[in-house]
Amino acid sequence: METKHSLESKANELVRTPNSHDLAVAIINLQKDVNIGGIVRTASAAALSGVIIVGRRRWNKSPAVGAHRKIPIRKFTTIEKFLDYSTSQGYNLVSVEIGKDAENIFEYTYPPRTLLVIGSEGSGIPRRILEVSKGKIYIPQYGDIECLNAAVSGSIAIYDWIRKKAGLPTKGIDGQKFCSYY
Repeated sequence: METKHSLESKANELVRTPNSHDLAVAIINLQKDVNIGGIVRTASAAALSGVIIVGRRRWNKSPAVGAHRKIPIRKFTTIEKFLDYSTSQGYNLVSVEIGKDAENIFEYTYPPRTLLVIGSEGSGIPRRILEVSKGKIYIPQYGDIECLNAAVSGSIAIYDWIRKKAGLPTKGIDGQKFCSYY
């Protein structure tokens, strides 16, 4: 029997429209609402086809500043359900993760139907997801910190993909805001 939650998820299918890029982002077990909201807001601003949230916790939507109402969001409670969905939809997972086998993001060529994966602030991306990822990318750093936070990393990866593959025109500017007309 379908639950209200599963019906709501199906209503938020991640489907590319003429007004969205063929890119989605998945966030795995993020703990900080500001990181979830930041990625959702960036995904909406970048006109992605959607966001997938994996994990059991609820999140405070206020850091998304309303962006969660402007982009499809799917939620999965387990990694297995997320992997089944991403495989059934033909996504190529690209994990944003620091590691010896990761490629520099600025030299990376994204596969078609990319699904960027951003992992937990502390533990990163689960091994099971890394094993099935078509690519692993890292963001080079030049200063003296261990890593960037999840929202910043996700935002950089999203806009790197757009810089390399975008097909949509940018919105016009009206004063200090973007507008719907050109």
